[in-house]
Amino acid sequence: MMEDFIKWIFTTSHDPCEKQVHKAMELATKYNGIYYERKNLKNYLKNIDSYFVVNKNLTVDCKWKDGRLFFHPSVSKIRLNNYLKNGNDYLIESVKPDANDVVLDLTLGLGSDALLLGYFCREIIGIEASFPIYLVVKESINAYQFDELWLKESSKKIKIYHENYKEFIKKQDDNCYDIVYCDPMFENPQLKSNSINPLRKFANYDKIDKIDLENMIRISKKRVVVKARIYDSIWDEFQFDLKIGSKKSGVIFGVIEKK
Repeated sequence: MMEDFIKWIFTTSHDPCEKQVHKAMELATKYNGIYYERKNLKNYLKNIDSYFVVNKNLTVDCKWKDGRLFFHPSVSKIRLNNYLKNGNDYLIESVKPDANDVVLDLTLGLGSDALLLGYFCREIIGIEASFPIYLVVKESINAYQFDELWLKESSKKIKIYHENYKEFIKKQDDNCYDIVYCDPMFENPQLKSNSINPLRKFANYDKIDKIDLENMIRISKKRVVVKARIYDSIWDEFQFDLKIGSKKSGVIFGVIEKK
């Protein structure tokens, strides 16, 4: 991908501590980027589209002129609380995770769905095509101060890889994951979604095609789950055994059970 050839910039927040500086320099080396001291960053900003910032809590943000991408568990906590209270969550109802399951999340994003699934299953393999999104989550999730023990434990179950899911699934063996989950960017997005909007600058907008779906089915043991909006073209292009969701939200989970 073209973004792999970009020299990413790493810096810190203002008045950094020694740990911040060390981590920013370490990340610059790890990802073949460039480290700039924060006090000197303004000298380069006119030539920089975006850059990574190590915060005082050692999480990492991606910033640009009028935006910021940062890791947070979003509504995972609320969703689990609601599920434990009333047994309702369309993602859990569709994926049906068991304690020993390994779930492949092909479109990790900020990991909100993966964190929720991690409460129920053994391991999540998260694939993220966008390097900025990948790096922010990969380098923040272990430093983030979760306020719930289950979220911290769930985060440890997530293994994150930077790759285009279309290429990744071609290389996987048959029946190697219990469930395959894919949540591509919607064709008809809800632009009022504050949790998703920061991702739009860097997100991958590839559509699922016939070969993708065949590979998802091939590498799954139990089922494939795809999330899309109710008016997206995927529902006309492919057959699903079950569709679960809300007409009010317009979000649907399509389920294909492995025969």
